[in-house]
Amino acid sequence: MLLLFLWTLRLVDGLNELFSAIAGIIPVKYNGSNVNIIESAVSNATVTNIFWCVFILAIGLLGLFTIAAIIKNMIVSNKNTVQIVGKFFLSLLGTMAMLSVVILGILIVNSTLSLVAEIFKLNTTTKLSSVLFDACVGDWLNGYSVSEIDVATLSVHDIFGDYNTAVFGIWPTGWKGNGMVNPNTFLYLPAFIASLALFIALFIAVINLAKRVYEIVFMYLVLPFSMSTIPLDDGARFKNWRETFISKLLLAYGSLFSVNIFVLLLPVISKMQISGISGFGNALFLLMMIVGGALVIPAGQSLFARLFGNADDMHVGGGLMSSLFYGSRMVTALTLGTTKKAMRGMFGLGRKIAGHARQGNKGKGLSGGNDSNKPQVPNFTYTYSTMGDGSGYDVGGNNENNT
Repeated sequence: MLLLFLWTLRLVDGLNELFSAIAGIIPVKYNGSNVNIIESAVSNATVTNIFWCVFILAIGLLGLFTIAAIIKNMIVSNKNTVQIVGKFFLSLLGTMAMLSVVILGILIVNSTLSLVAEIFKLNTTTKLSSVLFDACVGDWLNGYSVSEIDVATLSVHDIFGDYNTAVFGIWPTGWKGNGMVNPNTFLYLPAFIASLALFIALFIAVINLAKRVYEIVFMYLVLPFSMSTIPLDDGARFKNWRETFISKLLLAYGSLFSVNIFVLLLPVISKMQISGISGFGNALFLLMMIVGGALVIPAGQSLFARLFGNADDMHVGGGLMSSLFYGSRMVTALTLGTTKKAMRGMFGLGRKIAGHARQGNKGKGLSGGNDSNKPQVPNFTYTYSTMGDGSGYDVGGNNENNT
């Protein structure tokens, strides 16, 4: 159990590093230099060329939308032509201005995100694995503490130490107490369940952040299209674009706050005890608090999306798990249905084979063989005749010619 716990903690640390890189908190390597993942994606030469091609296409669409707005105005007569033409130039110049705002906004958001990450580093214990391990230890031994170890590099022997043996030195009888923690007070099952819950929560958060990188580039490329509809819809499409883009930029803040709040509060919660209940009850209390805090990590993204935009598309956390759940249910149902049909077919085939075997044995018992003492069964032939009133009757005979 402890070995599985240590493996899961290493996965948690790996996901935490991926989280920081994909969120833009720490740089990534690109062509031998350290770059921010979002800034590098948006400023890529290919992406820039595609943006200008889209901008040229959007100018043509802008002209068509302006003509459509003029024709619509001729029918309803609620605006003058000068206002529509003014919106044409406003859209054209506004696209160039918004391009600068987008680039500047990405730079400001990434810089502020790194600053917030530095603000949360109030103590030396920054790894999630160390915080979670310390919460489940119970009692430290021999002067060790969580600040002096690296959980990712430890083995079970390093943590628990040696054990006493009996029966020719094979059967363990107890611990020698020369390890780092007390094996008798370590919370084995809560530790494993909590680490698994934290791994799933971080996995969902990292998927959302990876999705965010592609969505920001997507929003950047479709900016000219949203601006081209201003003469026709008075900026309704651009308003939707603006709200969605802001929510995507600020999405990483929700994850950053939720992860760091979990790291800050977990050492405090792990020292809390509920008086009047057993040790198992306190272990269950700690487990619930850890799992609840882990679930806040993907939920923090949705909270920030609701505060600064719309959260209609923020369903990766619940949607992914529910999709996996219902998908597994569907696969299970299909598998059981196929198995049921196959077993039914096998049973049907078995009944048919048994029926043919019984008929064959019956035929052999009546007329087969060379035993002259077997009774001979006369061959009757039946015909069906119809009376004049439509009723029928059977006529039997005792030979083949009788009708």
